[in-house]
Amino acid sequence: MSDVMAEERFRRWHLPWKERVCEEVRTFSHGMVLRSPRHPDFWEYNCIRLDRPMEASEMIAAADRALAGCAHRLAEWTVPMPDGVVRELRERGWMATPLIFMLYDGHPVPEDRGELVEVDYDAVRELRDIWHREDFGEHTETETFHAQAREVAELADVRMIAAVHEGRPIGFAQVETHDGGSEVTQMFVRPERRGAGLGAALTAHAIRAGTEAAPEVWICAERDDRPRRLYERLGFRALVETGSAILPPPP
Repeated sequence: MSDVMAEERFRRWHLPWKERVCEEVRTFSHGMVLRSPRHPDFWEYNCIRLDRPMEASEMIAAADRALAGCAHRLAEWTVPMPDGVVRELRERGWMATPLIFMLYDGHPVPEDRGELVEVDYDAVRELRDIWHREDFGEHTETETFHAQAREVAELADVRMIAAVHEGRPIGFAQVETHDGGSEVTQMFVRPERRGAGLGAALTAHAIRAGTEAAPEVWICAERDDRPRRLYERLGFRALVETGSAILPPPP
């Protein structure tokens, strides 16, 4: 399959999912507004989605209008955004990140490590809290955020793979499958356990789980960060540049 065809398949598979979950979907000058009143504290499902570049000040104003009543602000884009826009958003206090969606090419992955097991969604809750604080700091709705995130994840077929040491999870990967495609949506290792290959082992196991459920497996990485190189070594190739910018709720 050519990269152009793969990108088109991705857009037809990935983008409509959020539109189906959100109860409110409407267009505006630069894309769409997506809101889910049932999940107001799960930020990803209350956002503006841009299908063309937009100046930082205009993006912030559009998010303020569209997300009135939400404690956060979030903009995502489905096309490359100029680096200058990303830089200005960061200067104005937003967490702006260029992203790359990557498709698994069938490359053989390493054999499983013995400590990897499939677990219930809530078995890795402590790790989710650590990850959340690492990325966003403290905010007032952690419990609600995680509860609503679970509700949305379970609308797909979701599987959890955990690395367990002395009965306690030390890392996990999350795989979601819907509409004939799988995505490794989350992968996290406790900070003190990093650098020993556990992230690669979890990702490899998640790839196997994804390929068991669907013919295509995707993963999202920060465009300029180290995990992208890991995913490339495991057989993913970069296809679609997107990105997002979030202003989390105040502490």
